Amino acid sequence: MAERKAIRVLLVEDEEIHRVLARALLKAAVGGVVLDEAGNGAEAVRRVREAGGGYYDLILTDRQMPIMDGHEATRQIRALGVTTPIVGLSSDSLDADVDAFIKAGADQFTPKPLSKEKLNRILAKFNLA
Repeated sequence: MAERKAIRVLLVEDEEIHRVLARALLKAAVGGVVLDEAGNGAEAVRRVREAGGGYYDLILTDRQMPIMDGHEATRQIRALGVTTPIVGLSSDSLDADVDAFIKAGADQFTPKPLSKEKLNRILAKFNLA
């Protein structure tokens, strides 16, 4: 079996239970993961700005967070010229919620909770598996 490459992921999530789940799924899904975490959108924008546009291979972001939500964080990250795949995550999966993420610049939307199957589809779509 070919060795899987390590990927750099920024997880933007304010709820600990969702961070714990995403950490476990990511570590099981890829050969190696460098996982950075941000508790709100403003922190995510700062991390992306400081790391540089091409540092992360994937950004997973929640929608509803304190200080700055996922829609605004996505808009600001895209305004920096970052082309890294951004996947919006939310338990709100009405068409309007999905559309708002896509209009903000997200590449994909996945309803919570994140699962092994959902994560595998995300990783495959962006050639990170």
